[in-house]
Amino acid sequence: MRAFLKRYRELIIVGTLLVFPIAVWLTHAKHGRDLSALDRVVLTATAPIERAVNGVVFAIIDTVEDFTNRQEVHAENLELRRRVIRLEGEVAALGEVRMENERLRQTLGFVESAPAPLLPARVVGEGVSHNLIALKIDKGLADGLKPNMAVLSHQGVVGRVQSVAHTSASVVLVADESASVPIRVQRSRARGTVVGRGPGEDFALIRMQRTDDIKEGDLLVTSGTDGIFPKGLPVGRVASVERPHHGMFLSARVTPAVDLSCPDSLHEELFVVTSLPGSDESQEANLVQEPRP
Repeated sequence: MRAFLKRYRELIIVGTLLVFPIAVWLTHAKHGRDLSALDRVVLTATAPIERAVNGVVFAIIDTVEDFTNRQEVHAENLELRRRVIRLEGEVAALGEVRMENERLRQTLGFVESAPAPLLPARVVGEGVSHNLIALKIDKGLADGLKPNMAVLSHQGVVGRVQSVAHTSASVVLVADESASVPIRVQRSRARGTVVGRGPGEDFALIRMQRTDDIKEGDLLVTSGTDGIFPKGLPVGRVASVERPHHGMFLSARVTPAVDLSCPDSLHEELFVVTSLPGSDESQEANLVQEPRP
């Protein structure tokens, strides 16, 4: 008998494994009918195994489903992030387009209402002067430029042409300490002179009498009396006014109409005034140098 079991043990094991599930199936198939003693024994013996197998199977199914769901959620999150990034880029691009359109609209309006002929120019670098706040533009002798021609932006006064080459020119900014511009207070028409105080600094207002009508927030515009800048162009706004108890003149600090803190900030279109109304020789005049108070 032992030799028989040893010889056919593989067949016996396989047969048992095949008979066991058949017996379980037959037993379950009898649910609702009378069960024999053998059926009850089989059900009792296989119940723990069945529960364990079912638990393992369902746990595996739940794990697989959870993993699949997490993968799907992760993929959806990645796609949503891509969409958000793309939409943010589109919003930023639309913002740039809107700002560009607004700038071009303002520039077009400025050109159409300019009091003198204008030649558009672009900044191509810093100026060649070591001791001046200057920049370089892409227009020169070939375009009819001459020294002391006024340079503007759609926001207001920028500076004047200092030196001219064939296809480029150096422009001294009004923020330079050597520069000055005769102005009027737009509201009261009081006159004075704005002078530069160096890079990143507000302008100073000089040559205004202590009794002149000027106050914080007033817009200062060019008076047009220097033969360089057409009249009525924005120069800056009064930031503060000091009226001393003694002396003839007041002093004031002026915020520039155009950001002149750094030549690199002037990246938009500039315009050169090629001639002033009613004067053919006025462009040869020099910027008036006013004494410091």
